[in-house]
Amino acid sequence: MSQLSRRQILLGLSSAGVATALAGTGVARVRQSDPAQWGQQDLLISNPFISGEGGYSCYRTPGLAISASGSVLAFCGGRVDNCKDEGNIDVLLRRSLDGGRSWEQLQVLANDGPNPCKIPLPVVLPTGRILLLWLWNASVARESDRGSRDIRVTFSDDDGSSWAPSRDITAQARLPGWKPWYGIGPGHGIVKQLEPASGRIVVPARHSIKGRGSASHLLLSDDGGASWRVGAVASYSPSSECTVSELGDGSLMLNSRSNGGRRVVSISRDGGLTMASSGPDPQLIEPVNGCQASLLTYGFGPGQQATLVFANPVDLQHRTNGRLRLSTNNGQSWSRGFGYGQGAGSFTGYSDLARFANGDVGLLVESGASYRKARDNQRHGGIVFQRIPFELIRAA
Repeated sequence: MSQLSRRQILLGLSSAGVATALAGTGVARVRQSDPAQWGQQDLLISNPFISGEGGYSCYRTPGLAISASGSVLAFCGGRVDNCKDEGNIDVLLRRSLDGGRSWEQLQVLANDGPNPCKIPLPVVLPTGRILLLWLWNASVARESDRGSRDIRVTFSDDDGSSWAPSRDITAQARLPGWKPWYGIGPGHGIVKQLEPASGRIVVPARHSIKGRGSASHLLLSDDGGASWRVGAVASYSPSSECTVSELGDGSLMLNSRSNGGRRVVSISRDGGLTMASSGPDPQLIEPVNGCQASLLTYGFGPGQQATLVFANPVDLQHRTNGRLRLSTNNGQSWSRGFGYGQGAGSFTGYSDLARFANGDVGLLVESGASYRKARDNQRHGGIVFQRIPFELIRAA
């Protein structure tokens, strides 16, 4: 690892941004294998999105991708007026060409005035093309007024510099009997590496059926994103916002937000067509009202085992105590985890994960000084990027 990347690097868009990312401490809390030796190295922190700057009151729902050439692409929903889930929201992107140290100017990928454009979900294809799925709905005054929410997809063939016009794939992504309100991710999708169905694009999604509540499912493409179809549906309900990874035997793990303080884990063994099992995982706790989480297949090991990295707020009550947890046995057991929050009582919300070519883990996460809702800008201070050497996660 280079001397530059071994140093702690702090990059804010303003002095206020640094305070947001680091809870006003002026230094990052960094972890080494020996807690007694924690010091100012090994962890890179930067601020691609700071609430109140760039024309947006609030930034939420991060999506993270590292392109084939190594560029870091940080996506999110920019909320113009406030942090609410409805209102004037745009799909945004900032790129970093130096591993997350600095960020190019903001790109607005989707803007339809008062109609929300949100939940950007990237997928990096083997060809180098970057797909981006996102959601659109007509503006509503209240969540109870929600009608249909549609799915759009675009792509970039030049590392995220420019994007094709978006097209609507809603008709391919819903089944008869489903309510018109629909969700994807938030987070990223994957391309299967192993058989069965090697090369298949797999996107985590969710839907609702009258009388049953919400359920997570998989959205599949076998032709590089040209066409789509609905795949396996989680049999356990409620399950909602979800993230997907591939296991060492080629199975898929769909990991979902739910109620009751436990994540729902569903396994497909046939490439995402059906679910072999679905139910709460007692090891993976979350706030009782749920919170989005992110899951990454870090690599494949011997004996058909996969190393997984999982990020979420490990607290039964609040969105705080964000931790990266590690499994080296297909999610059968998990480490205690590497803390990525700003300290006790800080806010750690939605997140996304990606792997760098050198093995570092990239984390894009909603961050704030306090989990309490006293002020939106205290809870949702912005979206922070962290580049974490894998050794720190493994040793935690």
